[in-house]
Amino acid sequence: MTSNKGDSKHGRFQGHFAELLKVEGKLAFREPTGLAMGIGFPIILLVVFGLIGKAVPGNVAGTGLTVLDIYVPIIMVIGFISLGISSLPVTLVRYREMGWLRRVSTTPTPPSRLLAAQLTLNLVFALVTILIVIFGSELVFGAALEVGIPYFVLSIVLSIAVIFSLGLVVAALAPSQTVASGLSGGLFFLLLLLSGLWIQPAIVGEPLATIMYYSPSGAPVRALLYSVFNATPPLTAIVTMLVYAPIFTFIAIRYFRWE
Repeated sequence: MTSNKGDSKHGRFQGHFAELLKVEGKLAFREPTGLAMGIGFPIILLVVFGLIGKAVPGNVAGTGLTVLDIYVPIIMVIGFISLGISSLPVTLVRYREMGWLRRVSTTPTPPSRLLAAQLTLNLVFALVTILIVIFGSELVFGAALEVGIPYFVLSIVLSIAVIFSLGLVVAALAPSQTVASGLSGGLFFLLLLLSGLWIQPAIVGEPLATIMYYSPSGAPVRALLYSVFNATPPLTAIVTMLVYAPIFTFIAIRYFRWE
């Protein structure tokens, strides 16, 4: 008897969550800002650096890596930043400002499932971005990647955990959609700078190089750069992400408001 009740509750949970996910997916395609930033922007960067790599063949500064090799992990992390920092927090704050989170709390579906649906949807977009960057760089532009699956998966999981949890901090602390947009925009460009998009940490000198290596975007880039060439990521990069993720998650949970 207990088992039947448990199965029934589990079935209702799956049904409610699937419906929420379906609705959030439709909204994402009707207002495709997140798709444009999270998938479209990395595609543009892949094309730009892929063409630069073809125009400037050979390794960069004696590293043994081409321009595209260096930028593949940066492009992936920028995709995560676009989804987790530019799209996710603004969407959640807009829902809160509209009263949508409060209204959902009066239905049999708790608002936490709406948050879970948003996270799931953005994770799917992140996966699409990863596949496009990896296969696009190899098949279209001839990047000689040797992805080490265990290292790569670990680096991806930690990278997304850090960036998405930081986005949830913005959603938790921003009192309005206007403030959330401003915070997300400023943080977006700061993380792009620290990721090495415009200038590599190896050529900027100290202390900026150290700041970039240990930043919430620099550490993921560093770990992914090693893992896409089947090398063990630096322990410092892994530990840095393991420190950031729980801290950001704790702050987000502590200060997140449903209304």
